Amino acid sequence: MARPSGNRQFPLPPRFRSLPQTVCLTACSLLVSLFPLPTYAHPRSAADVPEPGPYIHFLSTLSIGDSLRFNNPFRLSHQLGPSGESLSRTPLYSNFGLATAFGDPNGWQHGVNLQWNQALSGLPQHVITPAYLLLLDGSRPWLAFSRVGLPIVLNPNPNVGGELSFGAAYLFTASLGLQTELVGNVFYGAATWEKQITAIPMLSLQLGLIIDLEVLP
Repeated sequence: MARPSGNRQFPLPPRFRSLPQTVCLTACSLLVSLFPLPTYAHPRSAADVPEPGPYIHFLSTLSIGDSLRFNNPFRLSHQLGPSGESLSRTPLYSNFGLATAFGDPNGWQHGVNLQWNQALSGLPQHVITPAYLLLLDGSRPWLAFSRVGLPIVLNPNPNVGGELSFGAAYLFTASLGLQTELVGNVFYGAATWEKQITAIPMLSLQLGLIIDLEVLP
C-alpha cells in the first residue's frame, strides 16, 4: 500500500478561488479613479452650432384719446369757434392696438400695426387702421415709434383717410409701461354748398398703457 506524500495540497474553498481576480479589479478601479485617462475634446464645426432664431417684438396698447377737428363743414357738435371752418372737438374715444416688429433688438425695427378706435359717446363709430410701424428700441426703458396708415371708418358713414403718428413709451417694468401718441388724420367728406369735396384734417392725442414682449434669437 502506497503511503501518502508529505507535501499533499488541499484545494481552496470555492469562495476563495476568485479572490485574486477581485483584488486585481479593485486595484485597477482605484488607479483609474486616482489617475484618470486624459480626454480629448473634438472640435465643433460651424455646422454643429444651431442658427439663431429670428427676433420678434410684440406690442399691445390700450389708450384713451381726444381729437381736434380743423374743419367742421357739417356743423357737428363741440364747435369751439364761430364758424364751420373753426376748431371743434370730437367725442372721446378708446383705442386698442396690436403690433409686430422685426429688426435690430437694440436699434431700428420695422413692422405692422393694427388699431381699433371706438367713440365713447354720441353716434356709434368704429375705425380700423392698418399701418406700417417704425420703432426705435435703443434707449430702454424708452421706446419711440411712428405709424403711417389708412384709417377705415366703418360707421356711421364708411370712409377712408390717411394717418401719420409719432409716439413714445416708458417701460416701468420689463413688459408694462405708459405710452402717448400724437396722431394726425385727413378725411375727405361729402360735398357742401360751399365746396364740392371737403377735407377734414384732425389732430388727436392718445394716452394709455403699453405691453411689450420680445422673442430673443
